Amino acid sequence: MTPLSAAHDRVDARAPEHLDLLCDLIRRPSRTGHLDEVERFADHLVKVLADAGGRAEAIRVDAGAPIVYAEWPAPAGAQTLIVYSHYDVISPEPVEEWTYPPFGATRVDGKIVGRGATDAKANLLALIKGVETFVELEGGPPCGVKLIADGEEERGSPNLPVFMDRHAHRLAADAALSFDGGFDARGIPKIGLGTSGMLYVELTCTGARHELHSAGARLFVNPAWRLVWALASIKAPDERVLIEGFHDPIAPPSAQDRALMAAMPWDDAAQLREAGLPSFLTGVRGLDAVERLLFQPGLAICGIRSGYAGPGPKAVIPDRATAKLEFRIVPEQTPETVLDLLRRHLDRGGFGDVAIELLASVETAKTDPDAAIVAATVAAARHLYGASVLKPTEEYAGRQGAWLGRRLGIPGVQTGIGPPGFRGHATDEFVTEEHFVRGIKFAVEILARFAGRPA
Repeated sequence: MTPLSAAHDRVDARAPEHLDLLCDLIRRPSRTGHLDEVERFADHLVKVLADAGGRAEAIRVDAGAPIVYAEWPAPAGAQTLIVYSHYDVISPEPVEEWTYPPFGATRVDGKIVGRGATDAKANLLALIKGVETFVELEGGPPCGVKLIADGEEERGSPNLPVFMDRHAHRLAADAALSFDGGFDARGIPKIGLGTSGMLYVELTCTGARHELHSAGARLFVNPAWRLVWALASIKAPDERVLIEGFHDPIAPPSAQDRALMAAMPWDDAAQLREAGLPSFLTGVRGLDAVERLLFQPGLAICGIRSGYAGPGPKAVIPDRATAKLEFRIVPEQTPETVLDLLRRHLDRGGFGDVAIELLASVETAKTDPDAAIVAATVAAARHLYGASVLKPTEEYAGRQGAWLGRRLGIPGVQTGIGPPGFRGHATDEFVTEEHFVRGIKFAVEILARFAGRPA
């Protein structure tokens, strides 16, 4: 049995090679929805996993990106852990606003800058190298490991449920763990026991067969106005969603949830400083802000498009207007119900002409705070980083640790190794070399502690 200190020493000794491999992965574009890129990356990832001692394959379940799957068998009598991350990345536009090439993996001042640096190639590779460390030292990990690398996470993981249904016989496990994202604004690792749900839709209003001269605005319908009025009917200036029945199923946080929120080292000033804003919506602060973030639903307009937006005037009535909306939902709400309520709301309000297209959806999930995988992850974080933020649920939506656990009937938890302010989905995304290398040690410790090894 390898002491944890020896495993950490092994990670340090191999760190230059691990960093070089991370840079190589970042330099291989894998933009979500670009099938040629994600398929090439998936095939390469299979080789990386095979080099780490895993039995790996790229599994194509539909016309989307492959799921890359790998297994390391459990020692006799040991438990098995499903680990998850993703290899697809958000497209880097606007490229001209990057300081360094988005797929250059430029190393500067201890950082690696590039699309996917933290979200999620450093997270994914930290898991792989954590397992590989035990393969090198002992011939295999201290518990069984089944790794899922998702190629469509940034699109809502639409083919992950299909994969899990078709391969349920291969996914028997005792717990689930995902690595994605990074630390909070104070530099403390976040450990999530659940996830918000999500409904992402596009609303479309149409008008004439083609653009019309704006002189006709006195006679002809303007789809941009129709869309603006429809949007205004959905959410009030006080942030309350106005859809009838939307709030009905929402339950308040439990006493255990409130205790976990009260124990979180939340820092209003740090959160606002990172966002570059003077205050939170509705003026909430402290524990009220945490509860609003984790246990109250939200609705964002993610984009609006209509008419002419170039320089100078162009006197037109647009023939089309679209808006992308994202509902963040909480336990007891479901994407299907919210979609139905939205359609009914628009119809009742005289907006039956507004079309709704479902783009993505994710269910909510929560796990038991007393589960062994939670204890292992918390202990590893406190040992390596001195503290952790144990969150009763996450503000983010995703089919990750807690969702996998719910799907499989086992406890699940999610965390991440990226630095504060890593600029995920933005220009100049980065990971620090220190966060990546220590992230491998984090994976090593979680595996060891889940397997019941002493610290």
